[in-house]
Amino acid sequence: MFNRSAIRDITDWYQRKDRKPLVIRGARQVGKTTSVRQAAADLDVPLAEINLEKHITLEPLFRSYNLNELLLNFSFITGRQITPESNTILFLDEAQATPSAYACLRYFREEMPRLAVVLTGSLLDQVLHNEKRPVPVGRIEHYFMGPLSFEEFLAATDASKALDIIGMMTPETMHMIPDKVHEEMLSQVRRYILTGGMPYSVQTAITSDFHHEAILREQSALVQTYKDDFAKYVGRSDALKLNNFFTGLIGQVGQQFSAKQANEIALGTSGDGRQLKAALEQFLEARLFYRVQHSNADTIPLGSDVKTRISKLLFVDVGLLLAVQGVPVQSILSMPLELANRGIVAEQFVGQQLLCSRPGYLNPELYYWQPPKSESQAEIDYLFEQGSTIYPVEVKSAKGSSIKSIHAYIIKKQADTAFRISSSKPSIQELTAKISQKEKNFSLINLPFYMVNRLERFTRLLE
Repeated sequence: MFNRSAIRDITDWYQRKDRKPLVIRGARQVGKTTSVRQAAADLDVPLAEINLEKHITLEPLFRSYNLNELLLNFSFITGRQITPESNTILFLDEAQATPSAYACLRYFREEMPRLAVVLTGSLLDQVLHNEKRPVPVGRIEHYFMGPLSFEEFLAATDASKALDIIGMMTPETMHMIPDKVHEEMLSQVRRYILTGGMPYSVQTAITSDFHHEAILREQSALVQTYKDDFAKYVGRSDALKLNNFFTGLIGQVGQQFSAKQANEIALGTSGDGRQLKAALEQFLEARLFYRVQHSNADTIPLGSDVKTRISKLLFVDVGLLLAVQGVPVQSILSMPLELANRGIVAEQFVGQQLLCSRPGYLNPELYYWQPPKSESQAEIDYLFEQGSTIYPVEVKSAKGSSIKSIHAYIIKKQADTAFRISSSKPSIQELTAKISQKEKNFSLINLPFYMVNRLERFTRLLE
């Protein structure tokens, strides 16, 4: 069992007096069910787990909001007496099979507020979109889960020394890390990238002593499971076309994605732009992809100022991305990470960690910035907001690479600080941005890949 932040958050939720029914969202196999079970075990409270795929006959009771009869059925199924006053966690799993269960949460909140109810389902977002069920607005809490973060991976693989090193890093001392320790930490990042953060892949890595063939076998099986789900999206007749769209979109990860790229993918798969758009929305609802939206970076929140025409895509997990794209292991081991697979691997890794860094109750979102084409072709990979400040985050080698994009952002937005994530040792540089005879002094904070999970901590220190 891995020590994950989701387990602590579920535990905290249960102990709150004002809790509402909890809906946990996330892609298939990110650890939703296991986290609920472990939270109940840590709390030492009974868990009444109902797999709704196995009990679809409960649908009429959910549809009629017959809570008392539902509790009676749950008691018979689990062999445990469940009442509105029970200290039991009522766990409704695989809820995509019984969409009415989601709408029924409103009445659990109103009529049985003391009963702790958790609902999950891998394809829940898509089913709710298709079914058009009533939404229990204000009566539920949401929690969003993804793969293990890099630091959760270190804890799971008993790399406590690496975690301690990261914890010791401060802006004043981080530049003093010895070269040998720095390289060892980068090796841990490479290990994570090859394994990914999907729980079964991590467990396979541990039990096989990080044998890559065993890990790749597990990753390939999981990707095939995702593809098998396509028939649930659209029916078997269109599943092949959806599979082709999936392959085309995988090739766009980390790159700017606009109507032009969409049409090229659609034409290459005997489809059209409308079908591809619909397919992408289905993949986003299944949380197989995340959309990195373009923001003008003028106001907070960043989502209030976006261009919907262009975006970038990230895949659910960096390890699975390597498996799908067939990236050779040696390319990860033999060159700086920011150069591997044209920089896409590094950008996926950083984006995935930034998604993990958000509190679980917030729907994970990412943004990037690009000035108008008439001004520059520069692009800032990610924007990170902390308090009232927007920080540009660039994923780029610190050796021999220009930082024109950072200069452009500093001048355009009159920013004081920027972050660069790379394989280089951590440092802080005081620089002057220069664009078209305009100048501005700023601080460039260089963080190695293994410190990206501490970005929020560093921005807090800057406030």
